[in-house]
Amino acid sequence: MQRPRFAPVAHVAEQTDTAHSSPLASVDDDTRWTSLIWCPADFPAELFEMAVSQLIHHPEYNSTLILRSETVSESTSSFSSAIPALRSLRTVRTIHRRLLPRRPGRDAGLEQHCTLYAPEGEGDATDDIPTTLVLTPIFKTAAETLPYYHPAVSQLAFRYLVQDPPILRIEVLPLSGTPTDINSRLYRTCLALLETLHRYGWGAMTNYKKRVLHDCIIPREPYQDLYLIMRERHKHLVNTWQEITDPLKHVFEVCMLSALRVAAHAE
Repeated sequence: MQRPRFAPVAHVAEQTDTAHSSPLASVDDDTRWTSLIWCPADFPAELFEMAVSQLIHHPEYNSTLILRSETVSESTSSFSSAIPALRSLRTVRTIHRRLLPRRPGRDAGLEQHCTLYAPEGEGDATDDIPTTLVLTPIFKTAAETLPYYHPAVSQLAFRYLVQDPPILRIEVLPLSGTPTDINSRLYRTCLALLETLHRYGWGAMTNYKKRVLHDCIIPREPYQDLYLIMRERHKHLVNTWQEITDPLKHVFEVCMLSALRVAAHAE
């Protein structure tokens, strides 16, 4: 079975919004989200949660600047006040995650609430099917800013809109002064995220399984952490390299192999 072609469309409110597909709105104020881009949803709403779980647990697949994410906590009943209350939606689950940068000396880490919402209903099993995922950065101090690898938004939402035909749409609350036109960095980032969600949804529907299983001998996390420590400790050798070979390649390659051997010995 061939995966349907990804066919993104820049959002135009007059053409796509209906009573059931208007942008997200906050319960507490009149804040309206900005819809940026949409595409046909080629999988049922029941698979939306499975598709976005890949986005939640593996952000490194979408950005080379992210090392991995770690789950801090998960809840289906106790929700932080930082999580937005949205009209016509109810919170069903939230995951508090920590994003770890690939270059800690350059980029800061970031914690996020990843919140799943279902349409408001009577509370039966059908109504518990999530159709919206909202990512909310967590700032512990007013001085904190978003790292470069994070879009310039205060919140970002992935939505599955049940209509005829169903669509996937990304909506944002952009930071003040952030461009949202089709040539902007924010739009390009959302385009890549939407394509990833479209692919994950199709994979969930066709029971896609990886052809190659990674990290079977040595766990990924301790190896990555050790490599970052060794890279930071020995990066000065790049400036004092005495060989004619490329120091950027060989210094960090030796760090990688050394971390691999130490991690293997620890197992």
